[in-house]
Amino acid sequence: MVEKVASVNKAIIVNILAIILAACITIIVHAVLPAGVNPENFDSVFVKLFGFPVVAASYFVLLFTHCVVVMRYFGKQSNVPKLQVGTRFGLAFAILYFFGMQEVVVEVSPFREWGFAFVSYQFFMGVGDAIPALLLCVTVAYFTLGNAKACLPVQTLSITEKIKAVALITVAFLTERLIGYETGIITSNCNTYTIPCYIWTILFGIVLGCCYVLLYPVLAKEQNKLLLSIKLAVLTIGVNWIMFNSFMGLILSGIMSQMLLRSGIDVAIFFLACIVISKYFVKPDMRAYEHNLK
Repeated sequence: MVEKVASVNKAIIVNILAIILAACITIIVHAVLPAGVNPENFDSVFVKLFGFPVVAASYFVLLFTHCVVVMRYFGKQSNVPKLQVGTRFGLAFAILYFFGMQEVVVEVSPFREWGFAFVSYQFFMGVGDAIPALLLCVTVAYFTLGNAKACLPVQTLSITEKIKAVALITVAFLTERLIGYETGIITSNCNTYTIPCYIWTILFGIVLGCCYVLLYPVLAKEQNKLLLSIKLAVLTIGVNWIMFNSFMGLILSGIMSQMLLRSGIDVAIFFLACIVISKYFVKPDMRAYEHNLK
């Protein structure tokens, strides 16, 4: 009992320290960005009430807290070794942040005022978010997760299944965004920056597909296909993507609803694609199934 309490206390301390350190590293990287941006241009009610540093720090703490919570909760239930759990979650969040930061949304960004300095700003912002997220997940997994038993089977995707999964998610995301762009439901600058806009859309669809491929082995122990899709597409990537997108709404006035709408639609389509993949593309691993029956 005493050992269990000590283990829990250790996990709590490690989690808190790792989250704070990751947030600090991210904020420091952003503070030294070579983009010549002016925080005074941020005009949201939150910035006016609390100041940009407080809003940014709180945002990163919450974002990284979600990373740790889902990684530990699902990682403890998985047969995947702890370092692999941390690496898979860390890479998924890292590529989500890096490529997500490059989205071409000129109307809800300071691009018109900052020019190409904003492009440089977004690139380094992506790097500054991605690396701490990866290091955070690996560190927390190493110090707080237990070692998986070597005898337990781990279901992985075949090359064909990976290709099909990435392809379907990419097509689904591209179709969703195409309809959103053309109907005006999703604010975009595709008419002005058509090629960059659709290149990003295709790339980010591939990123979502890669997130599925990365996280599937960790969650594959779940035999219920609907629940597996909820865990992967909604609770892990979905919630994190919505939180990530909310940053612009926290610092710039009048755009929070659009950022939540676009990311909410993204998550819904990603979720539906994951259900289709689980039902029609991924063959059940009989070793894992037989082991779960024992």
